[in-house]
Amino acid sequence: MSNLEKEKILELDRKFVIHGWGYSDIIITEGHGARFKDIDGKEYIDCLSQTAGVLGVGHTDPRYVKAVTEQISKISHSLTMFTTESRAILGEKLANIAPGKMKGHIKTYFANGGSEANETALKFAMASTGRKGVVGTYNSYHGGTLALASLMGQPWHREGLPRYPDFHLIPSPYPYRCPFGKMDPDECDIACALALEDAVKHNVGPKNFAAFITEPIKGNGGHQYPYNTEYWKIIRETCDNYDAMLIIDEVQTGMGRTGKVWASDLFGIEPDIMTSAKALGGGMPVSAAMIRSDLVDPKFQDEQWHIFTMGGSPVTLAGANAAIDIMLEDKLPDKAKRQGERITKRLKEMEKEHRLIGEVRGPGLFIGIELVENKETKKPAFKEAADIFSKALNKGVLFGLSAKAGVGNVLKIKPPLIISDEEADEALNVLESVITEVEKSKR
Repeated sequence: MSNLEKEKILELDRKFVIHGWGYSDIIITEGHGARFKDIDGKEYIDCLSQTAGVLGVGHTDPRYVKAVTEQISKISHSLTMFTTESRAILGEKLANIAPGKMKGHIKTYFANGGSEANETALKFAMASTGRKGVVGTYNSYHGGTLALASLMGQPWHREGLPRYPDFHLIPSPYPYRCPFGKMDPDECDIACALALEDAVKHNVGPKNFAAFITEPIKGNGGHQYPYNTEYWKIIRETCDNYDAMLIIDEVQTGMGRTGKVWASDLFGIEPDIMTSAKALGGGMPVSAAMIRSDLVDPKFQDEQWHIFTMGGSPVTLAGANAAIDIMLEDKLPDKAKRQGERITKRLKEMEKEHRLIGEVRGPGLFIGIELVENKETKKPAFKEAADIFSKALNKGVLFGLSAKAGVGNVLKIKPPLIISDEEADEALNVLESVITEVEKSKR
């Protein structure tokens, strides 16, 4: 493609498209496995799976392409009241791989993205309990809607917007930076868990508490999670004590990324509702609100109470079915665990050598690198993180970065779960070289 054509694409994009989440003039044209190319033919290693792990099975796996192509050649859309083979099969597959006590005992509402799945979960919890109070956590990210913005602890998500009534936030487990001060990490996690009881008593109201929603690991919020699994037991018990629902947002952590199919499996979490998206569709827009079957009143099964027109498209669900099949057939959770351990080991070695690396966090291929100006004060290195991200991209490696103040100092590694040792090592070599470069420039 000529430079004129390239410039025309950029001109049209700038003139007619709202971006909303940053902008780059890189025009992507194709991808295979853990790599993609731009319009100039430059190749990149994809250590983000394009968006927070969406392409867990990699770019354009032939089995995935075949499944989507075959389905779209038959029918591309159907009214949601009709049954389709791809939807019925996907419902069963999700039930078969659901975590803990949910296994074999869920009903699923399908939609297009994580925001829709989480809106569905909240709407169901409020409608079925008859209550309106919902509690979330600081540093969370559940989607881009007005209601979900009220459940995010990052103010820039809701800047200039009203907060949804009866939605409240409590501190999030962050052992590296305990919100309660310089506590022992285990004690910090427990204090964060006990904060839910206080919020119910003093803010939400015991008779108004419908649900608690959180991510097992904060994706956009900086890859924080409770190291002490007692946290989840306390949260579960608190929800049970008030007959409230526990909603676990696995939009980013699901589909094998943490070394288990679900992070809930890894941490022993027992959700009432679990949401999934991103990697679930394998590249197609698919999301799921998976609800324990015993909680689903018949009116939610057959009556019209909730709808997204494009939710449950036969084509997108065919992609999701293929993504699950590939994940299971190729044992991608095991690959994520092994490769994650390799990468984390190398990063831990880098942490000892580089003053900018404050802490490396896994698990699996859900890796966060917290960058700091000073390891003693832990002052976040926002500018340095942005420099490292940009320099690595220029050298052909795409990492992730929360670009806003507060968590914008955490570099993220979320490649396709099929990334090879050679690709992972090449990406880490680039990362170390640009960290060294940035450190030298700051002396």
